[in-house]
Amino acid sequence: MQSSSTPAHRGCVTWQGRLLAVLLLTFWNLHIAAQLTVGSVPPNGIQGKDILLLVSNLPANRLGYVWYKGDRVEPKLQIVSYIINTSEITPGTVYSGREKIYADGSLLFQNATPGDTGYYTLQVIKRTLLTEVGTGQLHVYKPVSKPSIRVSIGHKDPNQGK
Repeated sequence: MQSSSTPAHRGCVTWQGRLLAVLLLTFWNLHIAAQLTVGSVPPNGIQGKDILLLVSNLPANRLGYVWYKGDRVEPKLQIVSYIINTSEITPGTVYSGREKIYADGSLLFQNATPGDTGYYTLQVIKRTLLTEVGTGQLHVYKPVSKPSIRVSIGHKDPNQGK
């Protein structure tokens, strides 16, 4: 005999169960899609050119930004900070003078060098003083010389060598 606490037909899912599953998946996907991201533009930079670490999916209510060289927030690796309300820019300990921070948090490397290759971390400080962190990678390559082909056309006398 079947227990009264067990449903008579297993495997059937109610419309409330389906609705709950759809809602959970929707909110889960929105959360993942809204994460702070940092990407290099262009993805593979060339020495001597400018490269931008472009920031997207910024949180609301931002107070400011802090950029660090490396894959973590560490004060001794601070490049530059930016306070949004005052547009105040403060260079950090590893600032080279070639970095430029924008109001959207993006960081431009002017005249990039292979030494700029590596990870960079952006810390976004919110008005609640909570932070969000995103890490991106920068690749700088030495320019490759254009290949050239030299063709030498010689004239050979067909009667020669007979």
